[in-house]
Amino acid sequence: MTDQDIKTLEVVFECDARAVGKMRCEMDVRLLVPEKLEWEFASDEYGYHGGEGTAPLPIAYFMAGLTSCLMTQVRAFAKRLRVDIRDVNINCRCEWEATMRGREPYVSKPKSINMDLVVDSDESFEDIVRVIDAAKKGCFIEQMMNQQNDIGHRLKVGDEWVAV
Repeated sequence: MTDQDIKTLEVVFECDARAVGKMRCEMDVRLLVPEKLEWEFASDEYGYHGGEGTAPLPIAYFMAGLTSCLMTQVRAFAKRLRVDIRDVNINCRCEWEATMRGREPYVSKPKSINMDLVVDSDESFEDIVRVIDAAKKGCFIEQMMNQQNDIGHRLKVGDEWVAV
């Protein structure tokens, strides 16, 4: 493979969210690059956080995104690698804990993420693992989580953005 064979694809998303009602959040999510697509989402908390359960919990989108991202990549890379997979099912289990000190806001901490895959295929174990390994590397969400990310936060104060 030469340097001319290597291409880089940039992917850019944005999400604008606004508070609506007690704990409901309505969001406009946009894919900006490599093409333009838009979706509308809503989330709400259940009673514990004062919500009314009018939409999925925010963490439900995370779970769905992580699981479906890997699922998509398994199917896409099976075709690219010419590995015949008839069907695939994934069960994703995420666990975290929250530390609470009196009335202070709790602090959450991830404990584990485990994915169980059931693959219907006559291909060899090694070929199926090759597809799964490629899918893990191609899943944007999994790769984002596998590295330390510095998430920037800014607060608009007057006409200025201030890092917080």
